[in-house]
Parts: sequence; C-alpha cells; structure tokens
Amino acid sequence: MIRNLLVTTALATFVATAAVYAQQAPAPAPAPEPPKPVQAEGYLASNYIGESVYNGTSNNAQKIGKVNDIVIDSKGMVKSIVIGVGGFLSVGEKNVAMDFPKLSWVEANGDRWLVTDASKEQLQALPEFDRSPYMPASPPTDSMGTSSTGTAPTTPAPSGTSQ
Repeated sequence: MIRNLLVTTALATFVATAAVYAQQAPAPAPAPEPPKPVQAEGYLASNYIGESVYNGTSNNAQKIGKVNDIVIDSKGMVKSIVIGVGGFLSVGEKNVAMDFPKLSWVEANGDRWLVTDASKEQLQALPEFDRSPYMPASPPTDSMGTSSTGTAPTTPAPSGTSQ
C-alpha cells in the first residue's frame, strides 16, 4: 500500500511539474518588422523619359508635350529636359530643350504630374533642339583610313557582284 501511495504521489508530482513548466514556457519572440523602404534623393531617368508635361495642376491644365530626352552636363548634373511639342503621335513633333529647374513634380488628380509654367505656344517658339553636339564622336582614322580599333572602313561591293 505504501508502494501505491509513493507511485501515486510521484506521478502527481510529475504531472503538476510538467503543467507548471508548460505554463511558464517563454512566449515566442515577436516577428521582426519588415524594413521600411528608404526614399532616395533624386529620380531615375526612366521616371522622366516618356512623361507628359502639363502647364499647371488645375482641372483645365493642358498636356503641352512629352519628355523625350535628358541633357546631362560634364559634371553629371541634369542641365535640361528635351520636350517634344506639337505634332500628332510624334509625327511633326518639335524637340525643344527646357532648363531642368523650370520643371517640377506635383500631385494632381491622384497622380504625379511633371509641370512647368510655360505654355505650349512658348515651348513651340523655342529653337529646335540640336542633338549633334551630344552625339559620340566617331573614332579617329589614320592616313590609310583605318580606325583606331584596327579595322579598315568597309566599302559596299559594286552592284551585280557578290562578296
């Protein structure tokens, strides 16, 4: 009988101890918060190219052009934005350069707009943008007509012959 009493007591102590440990189990660590995205200073060129330019933010603001290119100076700073004005579906469009500081991003009608205070007529009055000074220079050639890359210029074969 004492044996049964000892076994029962031992078993009860074991069950009670397990219950106490189960109640004192450490709470799971809270899930770490996901990192918040860092807002960088500046914009990607792709945010500008193809963006419509408006002459204001009011309900009667007009689309006056579209950004076609960006001019970057020798120090890597944006100098001007090339805006296509006029034309229809880019046919008959005139590219003009506008100083970068004259444009700004604004929130309008639940969207971001690129805005300037110039009118479409003022943009069309600007001179046509000349891309040629910004085009890469062709490689220099020597007196034999060979470029610095070591290749001779190619000449087309006379018509009627095969190469």
